[in-house]
Amino acid sequence: MSEEFRCWYPLQIRFRDLDPLAHVNNTVYFVYFEEARSYYFDQLKPWLKQWPSSQEHQLDDVIEEDASPNPRIQTGPRGHHYGMLVKETTCTYELPLIRSDTAEVGMKVVRVGRSSFVMEHQIRDVRDHERVYATGRSVMVWANYYLGRSHPIPPSLRYAFEQMEGRTFPLPTEAH
Repeated sequence: MSEEFRCWYPLQIRFRDLDPLAHVNNTVYFVYFEEARSYYFDQLKPWLKQWPSSQEHQLDDVIEEDASPNPRIQTGPRGHHYGMLVKETTCTYELPLIRSDTAEVGMKVVRVGRSSFVMEHQIRDVRDHERVYATGRSVMVWANYYLGRSHPIPPSLRYAFEQMEGRTFPLPTEAH
């Protein structure tokens, strides 16, 4: 299972991550997943630069210009309108992590839908890959921040996922 991940983020276990039992607090695993997700998206930049990403939503901006902004997401009409929101995230704890462990977080995209995608995470020992500390899953939604609702994933992002994962993610078919 570990070898299926193409992106690994080196984990830094900090003293502040520990609870009174001297192992990593359960809530910190979600911070590790978040850091690894950010690293994963940094790795996509070479592929994203091959697309005219800034123009992908241009038509949508014109069409939805008169729409009311969502007051729960703080962005202005001229700010970044599009990006990801976390819909769901889970963690299954296998072994406790302690300060002296040397670990890494594997990230991969396993499904890409119309406006959402699913990522899987795995925290493992750097030297003993069979030693898995935790696994997780995140459902991410591509959203129009200004309007506060989902939006189709841009072709550039789908392409970058395919390059990173070495597989295709077909466009979902519309139900008629």
